[in-house]
Amino acid sequence: MREHILVCPFDESLLSRLHDESLVVIAPNFEQIPHVYHTAMQRSNRVICVVVYSKGSLAAVPFHESWKGIPIAIYAGEMGPFKEFMMRLPLIRDLNIRIFLNSDKKENFTALHIISSLHINCGLEFGESDFDWEALNDLMTYALYGKVHHGVMEPFQFIASRYNPERLTDFGTVYFNNPNIYLHIDKDENIAISRKDLQKGNFIAKGLNELNDIKKNKKFEEALHEWQNFFLQNNTCAFCPSWRVCMGKFTDTIERNPGCQKFFADLMEATDHFLASEHKKREREVWQL
Repeated sequence: MREHILVCPFDESLLSRLHDESLVVIAPNFEQIPHVYHTAMQRSNRVICVVVYSKGSLAAVPFHESWKGIPIAIYAGEMGPFKEFMMRLPLIRDLNIRIFLNSDKKENFTALHIISSLHINCGLEFGESDFDWEALNDLMTYALYGKVHHGVMEPFQFIASRYNPERLTDFGTVYFNNPNIYLHIDKDENIAISRKDLQKGNFIAKGLNELNDIKKNKKFEEALHEWQNFFLQNNTCAFCPSWRVCMGKFTDTIERNPGCQKFFADLMEATDHFLASEHKKREREVWQL
């Protein structure tokens, strides 16, 4: 089994050429989730997750009993009618599912708060439009400071639980975008370091055989060290105390939509609180033993 997890579309011809791989498979629609999962599991592959991208509402998703036992990530455009969503709640809670809503719609911040409060794991997908940093801060505060039990909310949970001051914490991992862990491949075996690069045609290699020696690939090596350019160019982000978490992900919008530095400073403070709380929880568990 390769070191990298492959993120690929559901294409039966491509999957027939993949053996003994760890996969994240993008399903074309909700109805095919079981078929996608069981097909991808053949030939000794391991399916980490089945992903569905939808511009529709979460309330319109046809959640089904056949999804039980399948790890699923759903990216939806909005929550939709709350009443319709609540009608599906008992089934949703029985599924191994994580729901992402896009930051392009401000009402999705409130929707994620509600979804998490219903004990459903969820996350915010960062969109193309500038968003309200204060609204993001409020969501983070609820996710990491909230004392009432709630569903995991990403990327805050990932950052707080994985943070190490001695290394980078790339929260792109939550979205399957981290070249240290994931590589993206299309049906023609074009390889890229992210979903966006794959869509744009920014390939680093082509052909499954190239995966065997990907660490020797010059473009792959450059992608792994791209973050160093911020320091070489004396970029504003390079002086941010929270660099090890943000990694310059918002450098293109910092001039017109400032607020990221304050947010990540608050996030680091919340992370310290989260880690301290987890430590105390473990101490109590040991004492009870």
